[in-house]
Amino acid sequence: MKDFIEISNLKKRFNGFEAVSDISFSIKSGEIFALLGPNGAGKTTTIRMLTGLFKPTSGFIKINGEEISNRPELVRGKLGVLPQENAGYAHLTVKENIIFFASLAGYKGPEFEQMMYNYLDELDLRDFSDRKFGKLSGGEKRAVCLVRAITGHYKAIILDEPTSGLDIARAAKTREIIERLAKQGKTIIMSSHITSDLEHLADRCGILKKGELIFLGDKDELIASFSQKGTFEDAVIKAFKVKGNGSSKEPITKRSSLWSRFRFPKKKDDHSS
Repeated sequence: MKDFIEISNLKKRFNGFEAVSDISFSIKSGEIFALLGPNGAGKTTTIRMLTGLFKPTSGFIKINGEEISNRPELVRGKLGVLPQENAGYAHLTVKENIIFFASLAGYKGPEFEQMMYNYLDELDLRDFSDRKFGKLSGGEKRAVCLVRAITGHYKAIILDEPTSGLDIARAAKTREIIERLAKQGKTIIMSSHITSDLEHLADRCGILKKGELIFLGDKDELIASFSQKGTFEDAVIKAFKVKGNGSSKEPITKRSSLWSRFRFPKKKDDHSS
């Protein structure tokens, strides 16, 4: 599979504060990529640059070979986006919300309405299609926003906390849909605090800390680099605690010579890291 998304030397500053610091990575078609980091790590800023909401201070982003850094209109129709918040027009019905947002991306007509209904059926939402969005529960809104993000011929889909607030059945169906979309060749970028979802779904992980990309690799490399317990969740927690000196612009792995430049904070009785 070829690289569908390429990010090179990407930076974003806000009034002198560098929220994203010279990060570089690529994501292939059909890959599920987990973007991780503690609060304030730069995940949301990176996603907003990917979607064209923020213009990078420097560096570039290419989607399917086209640089979109200074041309956000090129993102239209290429990226489906599930934001962290359950955004929708409260006075419109579920169906009207999904059709309206799909039309903004250029997707209109019977084909896309049928696609919408298929997803609504999968997530047990068909009976809600004529209900006002504002009358839904939080979990129902989340599921509707997911349908909105994937209704269209998007080549890449960004999913921020896709299963947050969902009941067990809808969360399981959401994971199934994500896997199916990736098998269809779509590029998936996921951000979530539910580590079991990421462990189950992600092919590779990138971890941001204070705007820097401190790790880039697959799940086995993440576990080998950060966890003596041998678990994904422990590796993520330990990675979040890594302290860097800020001098390196390369992500680290256990095999990297950069490993020695970082250290874990240790308690006197903590020998797990």
